Amino acid sequence: MPEPGTQAKLEEQFVSEAIPIGLPWRLLVFATILFGFALLIYFGLRFGYANFLNAEAENLDKKIEELSLQVREEDQQNFINFYSQLINLKKVLDRHIFPSNIFNFLEKNTLGNVYYNRAEFSAREKSLDLSGLANGAQVLVQQLSLFDRASELDGVILEQMSLDPKSGGATFAAKLNFDDNFLLLPR
Repeated sequence: MPEPGTQAKLEEQFVSEAIPIGLPWRLLVFATILFGFALLIYFGLRFGYANFLNAEAENLDKKIEELSLQVREEDQQNFINFYSQLINLKKVLDRHIFPSNIFNFLEKNTLGNVYYNRAEFSAREKSLDLSGLANGAQVLVQQLSLFDRASELDGVILEQMSLDPKSGGATFAAKLNFDDNFLLLPR
């Protein structure tokens, strides 16, 4: 059996202080204040600001009603018809193909040594068949490369090419396939 003095020393060495049980009072006070503040905001928005917004909506409804009484019924109907026509026109133009975009495209993307003598546009296929003359095979390759880099085109197909030994020029026929959005948007 250990000596009574060593028993006391062992207890002092291994027994720690008593840990308080329960929430600290400061945390409880902070949580209560925070909860009260949240309740105050909720009820302020629910009963104060909501009533204010409802009153503003009623005032606007009254003003709209007064304004509608100032405009004759016939004028209102004419305005509605005009607005309806504008909406229908917008829908039609959104689906309308603008072949005039092709002229701007060709103007921007044609080299100075290339000349077109035939152009045939197909709206159904969204393609343009071109035939023309280039000052040489190298110029034709540069022109096709320029078309190939154009973001407005989905693809370029060289359908025919022939070299003229006398002049050194090249006649060609190519098909340009345009992107769908290019033809739908006015440029």
